Amino acid sequence: MDHVYDAGAERASTTTAAPVIAKADTTRSPHPASELLRADAGDVSAATVTMDRSGAERIDAQRVIMDRSGAQRLDARSAQLDRSGVVLLKSDRAVLHKGSALVVTASEARLVRSRALAVVSGKTVVEGRVNTLVHVGPAEGDVRPVFDTAGAIGFGAALGFAALLIGRLVRRFSGPR
Repeated sequence: MDHVYDAGAERASTTTAAPVIAKADTTRSPHPASELLRADAGDVSAATVTMDRSGAERIDAQRVIMDRSGAQRLDARSAQLDRSGVVLLKSDRAVLHKGSALVVTASEARLVRSRALAVVSGKTVVEGRVNTLVHVGPAEGDVRPVFDTAGAIGFGAALGFAALLIGRLVRRFSGPR
């Protein structure tokens, strides 16, 4: 029994419909996959997940392909997002094409005319221009972070010091009278 998501369904349901067949890459044989078409799902867990104009809360998969879709949290070995968005993306290899993410954590990230608040990767390749608040790791292309690695560390230290001072002042002036 495979997870099949009907177009227009409000929540994912388990049915006995014919499974979707997908290929992971050119060298692997076909295998069953979960597909989400114009529907919303809660948590999805599968080897391969393909989403088209759909949404999910949490996705845990080996390979994820999203087209005009969204997710709160995505954990995958390989993720390809086309005009899609995600709050937290953790992946070995991530590709965002005209997409957006709040946080991207990846061994290799490729951002094509995309937006991300924070990018932490072993290697980032950028096509077009990408503005981020924080970027950690080496990058190829036009990445314009507000804070790079050293800037983020300095900002964090300054913020921690300011919080410490404010805490001491509040305790001093609000102490017993």
